[in-house]
Amino acid sequence: MSSSGTGVPDVNDLIRVSMANPADSGGDGPEMDVASRIEDLTRNRKTGKITNYLIAVPRFSGDVVLPAPRSACSLNWHTPRGLWMLPTAFEQQETTGYGLRVWRLAVTGPPRRDQRRRYVRVPWSLPVELEIRRDLEALDVDRRQLIEHNGAVEALPSLPERLMSRALNVSEGGLRCMTSGPVLPTYLPLIARFTLDAVPFEIPAYVVWSLVRDGKAEMGVENAIAFDDPSVEGDTLRPLLFQAQLKARRAGLV
Repeated sequence: MSSSGTGVPDVNDLIRVSMANPADSGGDGPEMDVASRIEDLTRNRKTGKITNYLIAVPRFSGDVVLPAPRSACSLNWHTPRGLWMLPTAFEQQETTGYGLRVWRLAVTGPPRRDQRRRYVRVPWSLPVELEIRRDLEALDVDRRQLIEHNGAVEALPSLPERLMSRALNVSEGGLRCMTSGPVLPTYLPLIARFTLDAVPFEIPAYVVWSLVRDGKAEMGVENAIAFDDPSVEGDTLRPLLFQAQLKARRAGLV
C-alpha cells in the first residue's frame, strides 16, 4: 500500500470494497467483500483531504445492478497494523477518458482500524508448507489482474517453489506464519499444506501482507495468508480450532 501521505489508499493501490449486494432487493443478504483498485482521487483544494475516489468497477455476482445513490460502502486494506477501513458512499458509475468503467465514491468519514474478526484466530504453532503457484491461467480473470497489477508475476522467477514456515495462529479464513524469507508480494497465489490433529489440509490461498519482523532471526518474515474459499474446509477446520481454543483457555493461554 503506497499510501497518500495520510494513511489512506492512493492511486493504483489494491483495495477491497465492502457493501450490500445491489441485486439483493431485500437487503437481508450477507455483506459482500470484493476486490478493486484505486484509479483516481479528488482532494479538497484548501485542506488537501481526499473527498472522492474513482475505483475500478468491482466484479461480483449480479454486478449488472448498480448500488443505489449514496448507499454506504467501505474501502478496506491491510497494513502491518491490521485491517483498516474508510467509510464511503456510492455516487455513480462513470467511464474514464481511456475507456475504463469506474465507480465514484464519496468519502464520508475518517479512516479507522477495523476491529471486526470474521473468524476466530487460535494460537497454534505448527509447520506449514507454502507452495507458490505458477499456474496463473487456472485462476479467474479478476485474480490474475490483481496479481499482475501488484507485481507478483515479475517476482515469480526469483521465488522458490516452496517455503517452509511455522504458523503463529490459524483460523477458518487463513493463518499467520513466519518464514525465512523472502518478503512475498501481496495477492501471490499459494497452496498451504499443514496437518491439524492428524488431519491433513491442502488449501488454495494467497498473501495478504508480508514484512520483515526480525532481520537477524532464522524465520524473521511474518506473513498473513488468506484462504481462497474458507467455506470449503470450514466444516473440517471449525471443530479442530474449537477444541484447540478450549485447551488454550484451560491452560490460561488465551
